[in-house]
Amino acid sequence: MKTSKKQKKAQTTELPEELVLEILIRLPVKSLRRFKCVSKAWRTTMSGPYFIRSHLQFSASRWEQNPSLLITPHTLDRDVQGENWPTNFSNNIRFYQWWQGASKARLVHGRDFDDEFRSVCCFAHCDGLVLLPTDTKVYLFNPATRDVLTLPESSRNKRPGIIGLPVGFGRDPRTGMYKVVRSFFRSRDAETGVHSMGMEVCTVGGGGLPPCWRETASDQPYPVAAWVTAQTVKGCLYWIIIDRRHLKPRPHGLLRFGLEDETFSVTRLPDSLDSGDDDCFNLDVMGGELCLTGSRLGEPDVHPLTIWALVEDDGPRSLWEQRYTIYVTYLCHPISLLPNSGGAMMIWLSSKLYRYDLQSSELTVVCDLERLRYERRRTGSFGSAEKDVYFFNVIPYTESLVSITD
Repeated sequence: MKTSKKQKKAQTTELPEELVLEILIRLPVKSLRRFKCVSKAWRTTMSGPYFIRSHLQFSASRWEQNPSLLITPHTLDRDVQGENWPTNFSNNIRFYQWWQGASKARLVHGRDFDDEFRSVCCFAHCDGLVLLPTDTKVYLFNPATRDVLTLPESSRNKRPGIIGLPVGFGRDPRTGMYKVVRSFFRSRDAETGVHSMGMEVCTVGGGGLPPCWRETASDQPYPVAAWVTAQTVKGCLYWIIIDRRHLKPRPHGLLRFGLEDETFSVTRLPDSLDSGDDDCFNLDVMGGELCLTGSRLGEPDVHPLTIWALVEDDGPRSLWEQRYTIYVTYLCHPISLLPNSGGAMMIWLSSKLYRYDLQSSELTVVCDLERLRYERRRTGSFGSAEKDVYFFNVIPYTESLVSITD
């Protein structure tokens, strides 16, 4: 039987390019990495800034409906007594992705660094990229694409024996470039013990130029805690100021660094927080807002806890809105509001993730990180975490195609 011309025409009909793009931006990065080999046109499309940003926006909206976390267990090579913070961390870094309700965590990426560092601290993250600060080097990962960038060395720090320089990481909203910032020590006041500190910036993705550290025009005005990474929101980094009893006048606020203009300012804390030296609170990002979790003035210890959200950042006139009051025993980290839960949020405390019901104040364990089953790198099987895990890095995770090596 002969095929008619109309049938042949129907068989060669192609999908419109706009529809193909709508399909592609909904696919996971693992699939897109394979599809880049389909044609040169597809590779060019999926490597372009419009597609990368559109894919990231869709991934972020999907995260709001089904939050996932990136978990990294950190183990010690041996037990060392008398250290404030261990200097014998394993150089095996593993990133595991976990979704609420799952009993297993899938291995996304792993890397062995062969004794390049001794200590690690809390990750910083932005747009699917993860910053790992160590005592010797700073690494930037895209776990989804399995890219790793080792940032260059710097000789500005005058106290090389100090472990855990404050760092931060985020996206410059004006240029779209990603910036890593890091404090360094200049000198120490012998009378007060306060350090004079500077700040350096390394821009990633500079149009083919190799990354390098450069000093900011103005020095870091206040000291912030070592081994604490900044929280990044809307192109700004925030740290908690320490040693305020030695500072005159004492700042009642957070140190803010704008990634666009690279200037410092102070964001005032909520008025109801005690302005003394013993403030106890955490900074987190939830729903795209900077959130502060701590106790209100006059309340015993940290029970109950109030969660404020920064709704307007105008330095000394910053506006905080009290969003939630939660009743838990210890200071915790809110991660996200849970969709379709009728009013519940996920919080992280020590080695457990909890579901907190905002109406009944009921606290339910949704994941014990020590009992969670993790995918093995070589065999693909699942097993429990190592027995000598010292702590877990836990961050919200949205996979992306953002390149860190171009």
